Amino acid sequence: MDQGLDRITSSGSSGDQGGSIIDKILAIFSAANDPERNKKRKLKLIGKSLSKQKFKFYKVRSSEALPGLGKLFFEVYKLISPAQQILQGAESSQAIKTIVIESYLNEDLIEVLSQFREESIRELAEKYDAKKLASIMKDHIITFFGAFDGATVRDIQQTYFMVSSFIDLVRFDYFFVLKKFDSSMQEHNTSYSPKFETINAEYVVDDLKEFVDLLQVLPFDADWDKVFDVFRAYRNVDVVDRGKWKKLLAQLYSIKRSGILIQMAQHAGGDPDFNPIKKVSVEKIVDPYLNKLKSQTEITIQKILNEQRNNRVTNLVKKVFGTTVVARAKHYTDKANVMFSKRMMGGFTHTDAINYLKAFLVDYFKKDVRELHDLLVIRGQWSAQIMSNQLSAAFHELMEMSQKIVEFDESLSEEGEMGMKLKRAMGRVVEKDPATTKLLRQQLEEVNKKAQFYVNNSAQNLIQLGRGIKNVMEDYGKKDDPLILNWRELESVSEQPIDERLKETYAKMYYFVQLLQIYAKGS
Repeated sequence: MDQGLDRITSSGSSGDQGGSIIDKILAIFSAANDPERNKKRKLKLIGKSLSKQKFKFYKVRSSEALPGLGKLFFEVYKLISPAQQILQGAESSQAIKTIVIESYLNEDLIEVLSQFREESIRELAEKYDAKKLASIMKDHIITFFGAFDGATVRDIQQTYFMVSSFIDLVRFDYFFVLKKFDSSMQEHNTSYSPKFETINAEYVVDDLKEFVDLLQVLPFDADWDKVFDVFRAYRNVDVVDRGKWKKLLAQLYSIKRSGILIQMAQHAGGDPDFNPIKKVSVEKIVDPYLNKLKSQTEITIQKILNEQRNNRVTNLVKKVFGTTVVARAKHYTDKANVMFSKRMMGGFTHTDAINYLKAFLVDYFKKDVRELHDLLVIRGQWSAQIMSNQLSAAFHELMEMSQKIVEFDESLSEEGEMGMKLKRAMGRVVEKDPATTKLLRQQLEEVNKKAQFYVNNSAQNLIQLGRGIKNVMEDYGKKDDPLILNWRELESVSEQPIDERLKETYAKMYYFVQLLQIYAKGS
């Protein structure tokens, strides 16, 4: 009976032991699935690793940052504090990007690059016409752009990455961190002897995370002399002592390899899974540089050609009218374009040409040229009537054109037919509704096409008339087979010598045709 009881007791004891083993196994799996317990376990392991670090930056048991960490930041700050002031705003500097790129140019490419300067383009513009100038600059662009092959672009990007990494390191707020270790710290006073205190590491967790992000991408084994050459070209001064930088770089590399700063951020921040962000690239700088160079070249060429065109117009206007101030058009004018610009419209596009054409036909052609025409055609006796008819036809076409241009200009007044149409169309325009501008655009297009026709048609008839006058000039004084048979009679009724009148009229028409052709080409 007792033995049976013993067996039962023994059996019960054995069951308890089995249950204990199962509980332990379940406990293991339960711990593995408990985030908080897992986090604590990881932090404990990180703490053990930190306690073995040779760098005395952190006290594991109290989660405190030691004076040694403050000393590290002060060593970095002492060296690069001057650079913080020198490189202020450098992170967005276009000049630095340009210096980096152009540091890869050889002498031949530097010479090609010099051809993109405005003064160089101006020198070419004085020697060659617009077509030749454009061709030369296109060749320069092909040569220069072709030098930036894949390998060169990669080298440039790597150098700019290094430059950006150093600027980021410089921009770190060391003073803000140091004030936490020594409240008496003075900004940019590198001769100050700090008295760093042990502080709660939680105060510097965010700073540590930011700093290890910077160290993570810092290219320790790179050619730093090239980087500092870029900064010297940028500010004409060395931003750091290069020898001291190499020593500091070795120290920072050793600290990075140890992982102590990451472990401190993990342990003090209670985040064992924290890992630094690794910036793998910077903005591409070569394509924007080349595109800007191309667009600036195009703008410079256009600017120079516009200047040449305007100078030519000014000279021709002065030769034709004796002044550069000519205001004959009343309504088809640049002044009228103000109301169109308010509605985002281009307005009248041939105002200068119409103004000069109206002034020439109304003020000069209708009087001086008409008198000469009547003298030659009506009083003159021509041996070849067809040539007289051609000259006269061109003249009458221009007389008719003169009247049409006057009527055209008047029609654009507020009371004029076209002026009222434009006014009604403008009244329908609703801001930010392109559909409401359709009628106005159509009417402006109609007006401008008519103006362009007047300019082109007048130029053609002036050329025809000019040829006739040139033939008469060449005929004047001829003894054999003259075109006009009664030169003496014509001389007797002319108020001034006919040959002078012919020369003056031909010269003025020649210059005016050149003026109209500038606007005809522009359109």
